[in-house]
Amino acid sequence: MAGNELVLIGTKGGPSIIKGWPNPTSSCMTIGGKLYVIDCGLGVTRGIVEADFQLKDLDTIFITHLHSDHVVEFGSLIHSAWCSGRGGLMNCYGPKGSQALLDGMFQSFGYDIEIRVEDEGLKPLQQLVSMTEFTEGPVFEDDIVKVSALRNIHPPIEESYALKFEFDGGSVVFSGDTAYFPPLAEFAEGADILIHEVMHAEGLDRICEKLKDTKPNLRKHLLASHTLAADVGRIAADANVGHLVLNHFVPTGDPEFGPEAFAEEVRKNWSGELTVGYDGVRLQF
Repeated sequence: MAGNELVLIGTKGGPSIIKGWPNPTSSCMTIGGKLYVIDCGLGVTRGIVEADFQLKDLDTIFITHLHSDHVVEFGSLIHSAWCSGRGGLMNCYGPKGSQALLDGMFQSFGYDIEIRVEDEGLKPLQQLVSMTEFTEGPVFEDDIVKVSALRNIHPPIEESYALKFEFDGGSVVFSGDTAYFPPLAEFAEGADILIHEVMHAEGLDRICEKLKDTKPNLRKHLLASHTLAADVGRIAADANVGHLVLNHFVPTGDPEFGPEAFAEEVRKNWSGELTVGYDGVRLQF
């Protein structure tokens, strides 16, 4: 497994963009020399480049669910890769509705695609992107990695998934956005790395109070759809993972609920290796 790497490109929960705060959710991994992208929040394209990867090497993209903070830059990413010299097929995998997302991208970029094909001699982008919609179970397999999906709990979205990457005797699991979900522990059993979303209880109170006038249903949504930090630690312990990595922080940007506050809550149930994620963090595995 030497030489494999995980990069958290965006670690913020939710789609809002605020100066000085992290970007919304996206990650990438290199396994056996191949680049795999997981989710495409705002900033993913620049983040891949800043992490010293080449957009022309973009091969495979996975989408955990269709909330905007996970897909809003999907179209821009594949278009930028195309403009940067990617001439081979880009394989995309996402839940039901992902094909419509891709088709909408082709429509919205249609003028530019047509002009560049004629003016620059590029192959039509529509011929260089495939989308496979998946459900729970096997998702993808190549000569390096096997990917499978577990439907998690993220209402009102039903097509929301955790993803497991298995390779050369090891595995990495992404929780996706989910409420506390004990079956995830079995899915992630013995994983080298578990990347899990996280929510801080007191921070939840703070953000809901700030946004009560514009988002009166926010508390109900967050409690039904995301995992409190102590329960993240419980999942990691039950799964006996090697390394827990926190991601998709709720709240983000509140100085009273920084890395130490999240770690303290997780440590109530988890004593193993822990990384409190941040944009650009790189982990070898």
